[in-house]
Amino acid sequence: MLNRYNSNTSFKFYTLVLGILLIFPPFLKAQNVDFKNSNFKDQKDGLKAVIEKMDKADALVESGFQLLAADEEHTFSFKQALTLYNEANGFNPNNAELNFKIGRCLVHSRQETEAIPFLEKAVQLDPELNAEVYFYLALAYKYNQNFENAEKNFKICRGKLKGNEEEIYSPKIKKELQECSSAQELIANPARVWVENMDALNSPFDDYAASVSADESVIIFNSRRPENTGGSKNLNDQFYSDIYISEYKDGEWSKPEIMADNLNTSTDDECVALAADAQRLFLVRDNGGNKDIFLSELKGSMWGPLKELARNSSINTEYNESYASFSHDDIKIYFVTNSPYANKGGTDMFFSGRINTRFKEEWGKAFTVGSELNTPYNEACIFLHPDGKTIYFTSKGHNSMGGYDVFKSVREAGRWSTPVNLGYPVNTVYDEKYISVSASGKHAYITSNRKDGGEGGYDIYRVTFLGPEKPMLIDNEDQLLASRATTIHESTLEAPVQIDAKNLTVLKGRILDEFTKDPVSADIEIVDNEKNEVIMTVHSNSETGKFLVSLPSGINYGIAVIAEDYLFYSENFDLPEMSDYQLVKKDIYLQNVCIGCKIVLRNVFFDVGKFTLRSESTPELERLYKLLNDLPRLKVEISGHTDNTGSESINQKLSENRAKAVVDYLVRKGIAQNRVMFKGYGSSEPVADNNTAQGRQLNRRTEFKIIEN
Repeated sequence: MLNRYNSNTSFKFYTLVLGILLIFPPFLKAQNVDFKNSNFKDQKDGLKAVIEKMDKADALVESGFQLLAADEEHTFSFKQALTLYNEANGFNPNNAELNFKIGRCLVHSRQETEAIPFLEKAVQLDPELNAEVYFYLALAYKYNQNFENAEKNFKICRGKLKGNEEEIYSPKIKKELQECSSAQELIANPARVWVENMDALNSPFDDYAASVSADESVIIFNSRRPENTGGSKNLNDQFYSDIYISEYKDGEWSKPEIMADNLNTSTDDECVALAADAQRLFLVRDNGGNKDIFLSELKGSMWGPLKELARNSSINTEYNESYASFSHDDIKIYFVTNSPYANKGGTDMFFSGRINTRFKEEWGKAFTVGSELNTPYNEACIFLHPDGKTIYFTSKGHNSMGGYDVFKSVREAGRWSTPVNLGYPVNTVYDEKYISVSASGKHAYITSNRKDGGEGGYDIYRVTFLGPEKPMLIDNEDQLLASRATTIHESTLEAPVQIDAKNLTVLKGRILDEFTKDPVSADIEIVDNEKNEVIMTVHSNSETGKFLVSLPSGINYGIAVIAEDYLFYSENFDLPEMSDYQLVKKDIYLQNVCIGCKIVLRNVFFDVGKFTLRSESTPELERLYKLLNDLPRLKVEISGHTDNTGSESINQKLSENRAKAVVDYLVRKGIAQNRVMFKGYGSSEPVADNNTAQGRQLNRRTEFKIIEN
């Protein structure tokens, strides 16, 4: 009975209180208290001190907005102001404008959830305070993914705009409402991906701009850690950034190590791109008051001195060049600048081509990438995929969910396709500002300041594009002639989602001396056999002999490895347009010029059953001609070989005629007849099993052998 009595009594009491509050609504609403003497008659000294603090805070906020307008890190100014505003709030917690200013600072210092009570209180204290309070309240709700309240308050803000406020805020509100709409649509239809924090790389400080090699063996990124070079801080109270490196070994990423002294200084040093073979990088550094792009190349185990790219010319200007990317063939550089030249607004993407690929410092006029990609808003990080046709970039425009989002576009028929948002949870309402993608297209490495799962500030995340189990390689027995190569099939995951598959072959390995097995520094020429032209040249590392080259599908490639005092080595990859991603591991052994040495001419082609040289053979024949011309004492035998299909007499004659066709070409070029012999061996000297299609392919070959030197 006692409990029931108490319960009923309590119910009646609260009902009575509620009734009184409903009859007298002023009791529900606190009154706005201005900072003036009449409200604090006995606290005039305290009031004066508080007003001085608020003035200092206002100045800090103004400084923060200047950094924000320049797209620079700005949180420290707002955090400093917040400390002063909070002291004032302790003196007078019921001032609408102060609550608004606290909420605004919290939004700009990435404490959006904490901002909501202050902004709501500001509205409660004075609903007519200003339109801006509703804008920030909407932003705070948006960052908390409460899009209904966000949209409601953006619209209230729009209805309260007066005078020049409309010019300032109407475009912002329109953009924010579009972002709310995009966010709701993308969150409702999430991309089928897995996003994970890279704990092995991240720290409690900003870690960002991870650049990964094509084969995901090396990752380079920037970090603002206390142990950085110089140990000093910038105006945003952050340690200056240094460049770090990590390697993937035994199934995990190694502990990040700070990179060489010539790359890191006592101020900001930022790697913005790593070449596919991890032998070159682009670095951005302050250069006389503005940011410029520099290049460094790995020489053995040491990174070489920085080379500034085209100062006051096509790339680096008196403005800020802040991001860059290598093209797959090293013929173009794509970069981001705030130069007003052909600029749609803020920072835009441009590209420049080499005037002559033999002179790497010479770059042509820069051109905008076009209105398909650039927007009136800021574009930031740019990444050209090794497939030669896909561009990834970050932008505040297009259908962004909020801040910077990651987008993808594909080059089709000479134009970039409409950019596609990579979707949620790759993108969030926070900033996703950097991206680098593996050659396979299976993994992307992004930088985000999202709240969930972060170590601190900006963190590096790995995105895995999942897909149903399916073979990643076509049947390429007739296309892949790398006889001693090991083809690595891309592993597949069971989750029923779609991989962002790439039409690309990555060839990696080492260039070694066949006798000593020592590494060899060599040039690797990549030839488009159909066009008879060298389309790119890469270099093996002088200390390790390592090399990596990306070969987009749709080309018949000739590959020539050339090193001083060695015979050249040739390989062929004929990759149809839609051939899938494959990673080919192959160590290449070079032979010294010695009697009895043989070289297979893998890029000499004949039609089936014919002995007329096809035009695609020209680059290979020219290499052989150059060898004979450079070494006038050299005499060689050109030999033709067939498989065992058909009659031996026909095979014998065919092989002889094919060898003779090569000799005739060399003689026509001016090589003495007595230096080049030809011989047909038919099917008598197989190098592989004739019972398989691949074996027969390898047995059909043209060789040269040194018979005198």
